Order: sequence, then C-alpha cells, then structure tokens
Amino acid sequence: MSIDLIVILCFLFSGIYAVILLAFFIGILLLSRKRDERLKPVSVIIAARNEEKNLDSLIEALAIQDYPAKLFEVIIIDDRSEDYSLQLLAQKAAQYPWLSYDSIKIENPDFIAKKGALKLAISKAKYEILAFTDADCLPGRKWLAEINALMTDETDFLCGYSPLIGLKGISGLLKNLERSSIFAVIAGSFGLGWDITSVARNQVYRKSKFELIAGFSGLGDQRSGDDDLLLQKMSPVLRKRNFIFAAQAAVPSRDKQNLSDQINLETRRASKWNLYPLQIKLLTLFIMVYYFSLIGVLILTITGSVPLHDFIFINLIKIAAEFMLLWLFLLKIGQIRQLQAFLLAEILYIPYYIYFGLRGTFGSYSWKK
Repeated sequence: MSIDLIVILCFLFSGIYAVILLAFFIGILLLSRKRDERLKPVSVIIAARNEEKNLDSLIEALAIQDYPAKLFEVIIIDDRSEDYSLQLLAQKAAQYPWLSYDSIKIENPDFIAKKGALKLAISKAKYEILAFTDADCLPGRKWLAEINALMTDETDFLCGYSPLIGLKGISGLLKNLERSSIFAVIAGSFGLGWDITSVARNQVYRKSKFELIAGFSGLGDQRSGDDDLLLQKMSPVLRKRNFIFAAQAAVPSRDKQNLSDQINLETRRASKWNLYPLQIKLLTLFIMVYYFSLIGVLILTITGSVPLHDFIFINLIKIAAEFMLLWLFLLKIGQIRQLQAFLLAEILYIPYYIYFGLRGTFGSYSWKK
C-alpha cells in the first residue's frame, strides 16, 4: 500500500469518525425535554457483595432523597458476602421501613455474578419503575425526583451520569473525562434511538420490559453485562430513552484505588465485544482500525514520509469532533472543568483504547471477591 493511499484513507477515516461524533452531538440535542412531575412509586435495586464499608453511606444517601419515603422502596440483596454486610443490612432495615433485604448463599450457575442477586431483587420489587445503582455509590439528593420526572408514560429506559470520587489532580480529571466520553456517547445514542451501552451505577428501566424479554435469560453465564448487554437485548421492545443530566441527580462512585482492581475493571468493561450486535461490533472495530492508522501516520510523519501538515489536519478533524461532543455533554452536566485534561487525554486515550480493547477481547480478568 502506497503512503499516499494511507494518508487518503486516514483523511477518510477521520471524516467518518467526525460524522459519527456529530451524530451523537445531534442526538444529545434531540433528547426529549418532556417532564412528568406526577409522583410515581420507584423500586431501588442494589446487589452488594462484601460492601460493609460502603453500605452505610449508600443507605444514608438514599435516606435523604428529596422524594416522599412512602413512594419508594430499596431492595438490597447480599450476594454471598463474607464480611458483616448482612448484619449491617438487618440494622438498617430496622431503622428505615422503606428498606428490605435478602441474601444469596450459593451462586446460581444460570445467573452468575450479580445477575442472580439482581434477578431476586427484581422479583421482589413492588413497583414498575426500577432504579439501579451499586453499593459503592452515593446517589445525589435529586436522583429519585429526576427519575420520576423523566420516566414519562412513553419512556422505558434512563441512564445517568456517574462520576468517580476520591480522585485528586490531573489523574482525577483524566479518569472522569474518559468516563464522560462514554456517557456522552450514551446520551447521544439514546437521542438517536440507538442502544449502544449503559452504566449500571445509574440506570432505570421498567419491570414490565424486563419481564417481557425474560430478564437475564441468555446472559446469565456472563459475569458482566447487566447494563449494556441487557440494554441491547431490551432494545427491540423499548419506546423512548432519556438521559439524566441534572447535577444533583448524579451518582458518584468510589474510584478503584488498587491498580490490579482498576485493570480488572477496565478489562471487564471491554470483555463483551464478541457478544455485541453486529452494528456495534463494526463501530468499535472501525475505531480500533482508525486509531491504529493514526499511529501508523504518526510513525510515517516522524520518519519524514508524510508531511507534517497532513498529520496535523488528520488529527485536527478528530480533535475538533471530540471536543464538540465533550463540550456539549460537560456543559449539560455542569462539569466543563474536565476539559482542562482534554489535550493530555488526546495523547493517552488511543493507546489506552487499543490496550484494553485487545486485553478485554483476548485476555482475562478476575471477578470481585
């Protein structure tokens, strides 16, 4: 393949990439602004494994929700914990009448990892609207109120922003900017009616839709995927989706401080590629090929085979499209300051994406102990 052809392909790939991001930008603008302030009951679903250190703060965050206590229930399933999670849940359930709990002693091979706990909690839920978060999260005070307002009669699925907390300096900005890029894609794709992915830390759907698709059946042997794979399975029966932008409805999550845990988390996030629908596989594969082509052009530029101005123009198309999408999303969630890390993220993200994309697809990870 000639160098000129490589450069032309890179320009073409950059253009396609920019069009995709522009579509997500438009998708965010297309999201419905309709709100339904009629108060509706909500079931909050949480699976917890060895979360003794986090459960107290989670439950207290739910206790101060700006939403009538008589209109929500919280169901926490202890998933084979080896700490004092179950005892703590018993104490808290005696304190708060809206809190109930149960436990799983043995993992069901048909619904491994947290899917067994989630399935049990959903079966116990009294209400149609199911709101999900994780035990290491701290839902904002307006979380349930925003869920209520955005779950209009025709809306079946919500996802919301979930930043990482416990981070300092540029590393904190970098990690949260990377997460924001994922949430921007979620919001944009929802506006286009395209169900690419979701995040279980701040996710809402209807119990009737879960039951209509037979829940986690067909996904139960996967250790992850209670968010993105379930969304993709549910996609054909969904009417409308929306995104929770309100700052007070964000659901902060504690960062993984241990490097091994962080690597396992990132690998797990990328491990489900083989299970994705064809169109999502093609999208992620295109991005992988595009990023490899950018590395190739960089090498050719360094060796003098490609003019510097061609390399700059190719990357400017990419950078401008990414900046526009992130700017709009961060503006809507009130986190513009994350753009301070944008240029550094532009340097680091391509090797990050390639490494974990390949590791997740061809490597392995360990599940939470």
